[in-house]
Amino acid sequence: SETGPTVIACLPRPPPSSHNLHSSIQTFVFNSNIMSNLAGVAAACSRESGAAIANMENCLEYSPLQFELVGHALVIGYAAQAAGFVYFAMTMNMTKGRNYQLSSIYGMIVMLSAFLLLYNQWKAWEDSFVLDANGLYVAGGVKLFSNGYRYLNWSIDVPLLLLQLVLVSGLEVGKGFNKNLQVTTSGLLMIYLGYIGQFYENPDDMVPLIAFGVVGTVAYVIMLAIVLQCLSHAKKNFKTESAKSKMNLVFWIFLIFWTIYPISYFMPVFSYTAEGVVVRQFIYTIADVVSKVIYGIILTQIC
Repeated sequence: SETGPTVIACLPRPPPSSHNLHSSIQTFVFNSNIMSNLAGVAAACSRESGAAIANMENCLEYSPLQFELVGHALVIGYAAQAAGFVYFAMTMNMTKGRNYQLSSIYGMIVMLSAFLLLYNQWKAWEDSFVLDANGLYVAGGVKLFSNGYRYLNWSIDVPLLLLQLVLVSGLEVGKGFNKNLQVTTSGLLMIYLGYIGQFYENPDDMVPLIAFGVVGTVAYVIMLAIVLQCLSHAKKNFKTESAKSKMNLVFWIFLIFWTIYPISYFMPVFSYTAEGVVVRQFIYTIADVVSKVIYGIILTQIC
């Protein structure tokens, strides 16, 4: 018997499920947001206006290793400040003399403010960047990463760190607070000049960045000269070699670890690269840990 031709039914394609349609819309919206954010970052990094407004961290691409290194540097920084806060809280009643206890309290305030700042810096770093199709991290978050918050934190920490030194150095109250006013004024001048200057991280025109940095460095030199006077006075007051040797350590902390901060400030001049960003953030972390945590611990142990 003969069989008829085989008939293949052409069934209509089922309409896309609502789940797939929803996923497609979400993907489209996400990609649109990323493109919009990238355009915003490009505008913030524009060099046409003379100021690259955004810090150089936002204007570069990072390998996964470089991105993780910066994140780890920030984590080390805020973890050290948290540990310092616990240390000062636990040892405050063990220190001898009212001035030493006040120094511990100021240390706790410094640690707390630095912890909050560095934790938020780390969160901003994690939230401000996305992984692109090339496996590189680029700024694409809803906000920019900013080093400007560091300067605002230093405007709180620096006066307290210097007051710690005045308290421990044994200067008379009137003279001591006059010295503290002098170093605080020069220190704040240094900080706010740096704060303004960091808005001009433009590799095509570094003149404003350098100008504010140089004037700020002059203010730092004035502050350092006053600090060295306090250290010299303190060494004369202390009778034990242990106390004098610890004041020598404080001297080197000021001379080395406070002085390396300007290296980070001028990093866009030296190396406007992803490697420069990694070095910059590690310098900030090392300087913060030594000049705040270790410095404070040394001062409270002097007796």
